[in-house]
Amino acid sequence: MYRGLRRRVLDYYFAVAGVSLAGIALLVVYVLTLGPIVGPGIEESFGLATALLFLLSALLVHLVDRTYREWPEGRRVHPAPPRLLGDWDVVRAIKVAVVIGAALLLAYLFGGILA
Repeated sequence: MYRGLRRRVLDYYFAVAGVSLAGIALLVVYVLTLGPIVGPGIEESFGLATALLFLLSALLVHLVDRTYREWPEGRRVHPAPPRLLGDWDVVRAIKVAVVIGAALLLAYLFGGILA
């Protein structure tokens, strides 16, 4: 019954995903061939390539989400309702923030020593 519609959705999905993955691969190769990022114009070129990588990745995530939501047979999996935050959740978040802060501080110190 939904075979034609499902095939068309999958064709669109594979076409956009293939083009996006090819674009990501080309941009990764381009970024790797830039060499050291200290020349005039190279910083901007690297930034634009990185921005395009993130844009194409977001397009893939959006495409997967949209395909999942508009599947002809409907959604079969419903997310669980969120639960209330407890004391252990707050403690865990603080621990994670402390570890990330310490890692960033160490990276900054090592970067200063090596530079």
